Amino acid sequence: MGAPRSHDTARKYRRPSADQTKCLLALGNTRLLAVALLDSTVKVFYMDTLKDSTLIVTGSADRNVKIWGLDFGDCHRSLFAHDDSVMFVLFVPKTHLFFTAGKDKKIKQWDADKFQLIQTLEGHHREVWTLAVSPSGDYLVSSSHDKSLRLWDRTREPIILDEEREMEREAEFEESIAKEGEPVVPGETEGEAAPAAKKTVETVKALPPPKPNPILVAFGNVSPSRYVLDVIKKVRSSELEVSLLVLPFPYVPELLSLFNLHLQQGLEVELICRCLFFLLRIHFGLITSNQMLLSVIDQLRDTTISKVRDIRDVLGFNSAALQFLQRELESKEEVMFFTDASGRLDEKKKKRRRRERVILTLA
Repeated sequence: MGAPRSHDTARKYRRPSADQTKCLLALGNTRLLAVALLDSTVKVFYMDTLKDSTLIVTGSADRNVKIWGLDFGDCHRSLFAHDDSVMFVLFVPKTHLFFTAGKDKKIKQWDADKFQLIQTLEGHHREVWTLAVSPSGDYLVSSSHDKSLRLWDRTREPIILDEEREMEREAEFEESIAKEGEPVVPGETEGEAAPAAKKTVETVKALPPPKPNPILVAFGNVSPSRYVLDVIKKVRSSELEVSLLVLPFPYVPELLSLFNLHLQQGLEVELICRCLFFLLRIHFGLITSNQMLLSVIDQLRDTTISKVRDIRDVLGFNSAALQFLQRELESKEEVMFFTDASGRLDEKKKKRRRRERVILTLA
């Protein structure tokens, strides 16, 4: 439930007028009613004398989410939730987990007890307006201004919060690197003086070269991408799919990028295609819902089709060449290869049996 401006306090008042109401939401077993008003307040009313809900979560255009206690109306925690206005909040039934949707095209899941972000769902191309959760909590439906509905299915894979935070930090770092050349202030131009913490070409060049990885040096100073390929080649064929199955999903995007590089270089195309198809089959939902992987998947599709077509052409050419050499050797040396000789011997035996049957019939 979103209030239009910044949060104030959650209190219990008399019935508000209709022109002040922004949003209504029944809480718990429909015994509590929460009302968001245009004066940046949230009012909670009892629909009867019973109550079993203890928390309420509010979202606002100030990009914050506030978790309130309904016992005393106090704010337990205020969280910076989205990069733009929070459009919708919704609890998972019978839990203290809740989802938020924002104008930054993201859906986030939170833990209201530990005040932690659990995961971020990306897939919409415009702001997300509303959410709905199934009674079991296994399915989430989101609607967006991009004129699409998305169904999110809860997987059985455990979520490791440290890995989620690491992926978020890496995404923020890449975004900061991409925006590093942009001026902080519109119209700003580079001068002789610059902030001490701002990277420049001169400062980067003055840094000492990084030390090589000792593992890569031990394997002959190979590149990291080549080392990953060598490790995959050492896995037994019967254990390859099991190894990929236990691989955590946060490593899959980087592995797909490496597969694209290996395919472009024409390295171990058959092995890479086997690993690629298996990863796409077991992580299809997560990969297709990740907007950052769309360009990688497009490149993999084009590269895979091209390389497989080249291998098929080479195999066809080699097969035709071997058949040609076989015919040439047979015509020159007047000998037959073992396969052809065996086939002709079988034909002679069949003809002999037919003649014997004919003789027996005539007799």
